[in-house]
Amino acid sequence: MDIRQLRYFVGVVEAKSLNKASALLHVAQPALSTQIRNLERELGVKLLHRHARGIVPTTAGERLARHAYQLLRQVERVRSDLTGYAAAPSGGLLMCIARSIPLIVSTAIAERCRRKFPGVHLRIGGSWRQQVQVDRLAADLALTFRPEDDTQLLAEPLVHDELVLACSADDRQTAAEIDLEAVFQHDLILPSPSHYIRRFIENAAQSLGHELRIDCEIDSFELTKELVARRMAKAILPIACVRDDLRGENLRIVRITNPPLQRTLYMLHSARQARSDAVDLVCQEVRAIIFACANRATFGWRRIPMADQVPADAWHDDHTLAPSLDGHATNSVADSVFDLGQHP
Repeated sequence: MDIRQLRYFVGVVEAKSLNKASALLHVAQPALSTQIRNLERELGVKLLHRHARGIVPTTAGERLARHAYQLLRQVERVRSDLTGYAAAPSGGLLMCIARSIPLIVSTAIAERCRRKFPGVHLRIGGSWRQQVQVDRLAADLALTFRPEDDTQLLAEPLVHDELVLACSADDRQTAAEIDLEAVFQHDLILPSPSHYIRRFIENAAQSLGHELRIDCEIDSFELTKELVARRMAKAILPIACVRDDLRGENLRIVRITNPPLQRTLYMLHSARQARSDAVDLVCQEVRAIIFACANRATFGWRRIPMADQVPADAWHDDHTLAPSLDGHATNSVADSVFDLGQHP
């Protein structure tokens, strides 16, 4: 049985006549009859009744017709989908990117999409949460650490993002590694209560029976790093957000262990709306860039095995990346990890 036989069979059922079906399908009537007989022989059932008023399907023929309609529609969808990929993608696309994602990642996404998909008008917005308040389905894609618990949205986990204790570069009193409980004995610069990382850290402290010692509340990562460099206090930050400061020797990091702190980066898109070719292609490039970053030790990102990598161009930033930070490989993660997804 093949698609051509099913198309011929459906054509005969709809035309209710071999002569009419032959003309509509542009197939000689003997050849059409042969295909129908071959199909009946293969399935072992009679599919058509022939009488003076024309041709009607048997009970088995009606069942086959229902299956055939579905299969032929699916084949047409496949053809249409792949034909769309053959053409250059076009149209507008809104992508929200979390503010704590390194600028070099957002820049790489914008540059690569502009270069590979010149017909796509990519607009990069800020907070996914702010966009949700306006129209939760207006954004085509989002990179966020705060997935929505909503059946209208699909959340694809990409990488785990490691958080570390950031200290001034000349602070050598703190060891290269520190237990999570010991972290909460330090005065910390933290974001305001509305910030996701603040809630993340508060949940970690509460799970260990500690209260946070807050020196001051600052939402800006840049200002936080400047104050840490001036020895005002320490801060808990993602490795990816301090990598440039480590090169400039403004900061040093202390790895958090027992357990490590990590959050998850998700790519979100609508489960209700049909995805355009442009969205699918941009998704591929975003995955490729995120996974390339995860392969570099200085990002502190660890790829989630369930997320299948999509082949795309290799991406390299403009800097030479060190293989490790403070002598510790960033891809070593303890068995026990504090992840906000496991806590309320």
